[in-house]
Amino acid sequence: MWIIIQTSFSLPLDDTGKPISCENWDQSVMKKIKVDAKATKTLQCGLTKEELNQVDPFNIAKELWEKLIELDEGTFDTKDGESVSQLYARIQDLLNGLHTIG
Repeated sequence: MWIIIQTSFSLPLDDTGKPISCENWDQSVMKKIKVDAKATKTLQCGLTKEELNQVDPFNIAKELWEKLIELDEGTFDTKDGESVSQLYARIQDLLNGLHTIG
């Protein structure tokens, strides 16, 4: 899943540049979509309600990850009463979840 988050994927396009209908997807495209969906849900599960409200729930995993980086860039804000070590633990839990489900 981390590879999908880092590299993303794009749906195959027809001759006119429009995405091919899902009825015509091959197994490799379907597998990438499933992995992206798992990665996206894993990332979303690690977010607070407020953080979820700041991101598009329909983003692919790479776009969601980039938005999270943008939102947190330079801030490293913790939740109220949260120490830096607790913030680190929260981020580590998220990464462990990604690693666990592949």
